[in-house]
Amino acid sequence: MLKKLVLVLSCACAMNTCLANNIADNVEADAEAAAAYNCLYDAHGRVIYASGCNKAYEYAGAALTAYREARATTDKRTANAKYTEAIKNINLALAIIPESAEYRLLAAQIYRHRGGLSYAKNYFAQACTLYEKQLKDYPDSITLNLQYAIACYAGDACYYPDYEDYKSRACLYAKQTLKLLEQNKNQYSEADTLLPRLLAYVLLQDYDAAAKTVKRINSICGKYSPAYAWAEKYERLAADGQWLWRVSRKEDAEKDFLLYSVDEWGI
Repeated sequence: MLKKLVLVLSCACAMNTCLANNIADNVEADAEAAAAYNCLYDAHGRVIYASGCNKAYEYAGAALTAYREARATTDKRTANAKYTEAIKNINLALAIIPESAEYRLLAAQIYRHRGGLSYAKNYFAQACTLYEKQLKDYPDSITLNLQYAIACYAGDACYYPDYEDYKSRACLYAKQTLKLLEQNKNQYSEADTLLPRLLAYVLLQDYDAAAKTVKRINSICGKYSPAYAWAEKYERLAADGQWLWRVSRKEDAEKDFLLYSVDEWGI
């Protein structure tokens, strides 16, 4: 169901940076092996491939799992090993599908928390450039509008001096997402539109609308549907202000919640 909608719609820090750089350099060779893969776009601006996508999904899934485990552990040695694993796999995924904005957004998250800050900034900038390019060609894509909004609000820009500009863009594209959902409400089932609504409301900090959307999801969506699962995650987040790992503020937990939704869409 969700896939259908997606289609339419300091010393330690220095060591971390050095290791991240070495991993990126080592993975460059894998890009040559992936050069034969053909890149295409579907009717809604999403990147698709004639071959190789399953392997890319596998690498990206492994990267996301390792990143989640690194964020969740308090053991530094384990965290470092998991970040190393995540970096290797996300770069292998990008070697196959370099035009994936989702993968670059995940890479920025991994490098940011691993200590490779310059790499994080570069990957985030590349992700935004890809989203903007695709939105220019497919301005009515619900998925692209929502994912770009989430990237601007919750991505690496939250560490930048000009973050307020990114937040303004995030609000603009989140509202555009809601507008597109309303315009297309007769084209798709209500159940198919509830999860994007929930994510947009969380981004806009419209908590009353988010709570009402969660109730509606619980009422009409199946218990094994993506919407139901994400509504449960949001209810836990709203109750205790925590996400899958500890964060200092509830707003940071909300940002991780939003980013994780994009990360899961890309695998």
